[in-house]
Amino acid sequence: MREKSERRARLWGWLKILGPVLASIAGLTTLRLLGPDILDRETLRHFLEPLGPWAPVVFVVLLGIRPITLLPGQLFTAVGGILFGVLFGSLYALLGSLLSFALVFVLSRRFGTRFMKRFAGEKYHALAHTARRHDFKVAALATINPLIPTDVLVVVAAASGARFWPTALGVLLGTMPGTFLTAQFGAALGTGRTIMTIVSAAGLIVSMVLGVFLGRKVVTQFNEAAEQSPGTASPPGRRSARLMAETR
Repeated sequence: MREKSERRARLWGWLKILGPVLASIAGLTTLRLLGPDILDRETLRHFLEPLGPWAPVVFVVLLGIRPITLLPGQLFTAVGGILFGVLFGSLYALLGSLLSFALVFVLSRRFGTRFMKRFAGEKYHALAHTARRHDFKVAALATINPLIPTDVLVVVAAASGARFWPTALGVLLGTMPGTFLTAQFGAALGTGRTIMTIVSAAGLIVSMVLGVFLGRKVVTQFNEAAEQSPGTASPPGRRSARLMAETR
């Protein structure tokens, strides 16, 4: 009975992880099948024709203010792949993601630090030390993990004192594979290439599964680094053992 319950819990956990992406893939694919003109590249380009050369700029700005609208970034990236192709769709999506990162980071640093100090209490100094020391590594590995939303990670990192540019580069590196695969999925879907659509969708799922394992690793390393950071009190057992070792 216990094994069955554990298997069900694991299955339910994986469904929670893969559910949003599978729903997005299924929704876009169904929309393409039911209304092929809606997600057709030429139709969308004709719709944006009044913007002229400003269409990429508008796309980047909309993606930059996406956290305020609470819309999923993957949807924007898929649409970018449909409109601009894989290469430019990925590039514009990364630029928009960097802009949204800057917006969330600045707001969190300005208004979230005081809340984080109250929330973390005595552990804030150790958390801030670890966030500054491992900001690039944590941002790069954690953003691959679908369990940790990028906006939430940026809020915690900024409020904990992480540096701007290392965190930005980490987020950019961590989101790059998913951005490319999502843009490729959108481009294949917009041009009606069935095989490439299936391959890119499978790549998205594989990248998410890989991100889960990397995310577990980085959380473990982050906790270990936080325990070893200055300002973190050692448990009595460890402290007494350390004193005994020093006296010897």
